[in-house]
Amino acid sequence: MRTATRPQDAPENWEIRFTEAEGGSYFRTERASHPYTPRREEDIPVGAMEALEGACGIRELGQIFIIPWAVRSTQSSAQKVISPNSVLGLGDRAVGLWTEKPLPGVKITIPLERVSAIEDVTILLYGRLSFVPFGDRLTIRYNTVARQEMEPSLLALRQRLAGAAQPLPPAEPPREELPYKWRVILEEPLVHLSEGSPVIYSFASVRGKSRGEALHRQLIALNPFELVYLCDPMESTERYGVDSFVIPRSRITEAQITDTCLEVCSNGARIPIPMSPSLREAAMKWIGR
Repeated sequence: MRTATRPQDAPENWEIRFTEAEGGSYFRTERASHPYTPRREEDIPVGAMEALEGACGIRELGQIFIIPWAVRSTQSSAQKVISPNSVLGLGDRAVGLWTEKPLPGVKITIPLERVSAIEDVTILLYGRLSFVPFGDRLTIRYNTVARQEMEPSLLALRQRLAGAAQPLPPAEPPREELPYKWRVILEEPLVHLSEGSPVIYSFASVRGKSRGEALHRQLIALNPFELVYLCDPMESTERYGVDSFVIPRSRITEAQITDTCLEVCSNGARIPIPMSPSLREAAMKWIGR
């Protein structure tokens, strides 16, 4: 397991190869430090709002997030890319991403009916949010200071994806008391979707590969609308953060246990999620097809 707190991950096809000349032009411009919801249409890059209205069904500024440019490392620490100024739209019809360079325009859209899951990775100030379809996903990286501002629109998007409520199966009593971090998480909208919604869950503490490594905590939850998996960060030994998968129950058509994963088929996409054997077994009892 890597110890870096800022994971190195693959470049997106809309990102720009870093060169000293191109990077220098970016560094000479001012920028915000994290994504934000614009307060006025004048704050949105020219052409982005109109493009996302047509592509995604954007109705209001709260469905828009402006993501300032950033330079980041990819798989090789020697390779860098520039994420240009971008605008994420969480619309009534689709999610989409507009970027300013190399040419301004919408680079990727995913109609809501094709979304299979939402994955979010947070480690300290590093955040990586992905919308997973059958095909190419839409992924943004963001400063987690912005997570609270993004939450209302992400919650509204999850509600549009949710489908009809389904009953909860009987749940076994928890095997161990939840640590404080996980008691707090269990009360959040990330697990419940809507206030007062019932939830069942199973929790596990997994020992690390080395004797000195902290326990890796994992939780799988089921509410009437979603299967939600959460765990300590997988890409770092840092425990300040959480990885999550949110999968609408109405889109799950199949699930199976593999050697290390629960593999969920949602809306045509096969999503392997590494987790402990006890959580895999609990999930299969709840949603096994």
